Amino acid sequence: MLNTIENINKKMHVTGSLINLKTIQENFEKINSRDIHSEEERKEIMDFLNTIESEIGSIEEKIAFIRQM
Repeated sequence: MLNTIENINKKMHVTGSLINLKTIQENFEKINSRDIHSEEERKEIMDFLNTIESEIGSIEEKIAFIRQM
């Protein structure tokens, strides 16, 4: 029973990491489609970068959790 729970937890964390990676990809695509012509556009790009940084942190947490299993 414990192995089943651990496997479910692992799969949930792996799936979550894939979602994080998709979000990272989407934000890089948004950055790539923007030209910086104004302070507002610069702020949008910084927001995308902040989201990417947050998603990377989430993936790192999931990796650490899986390693502890």
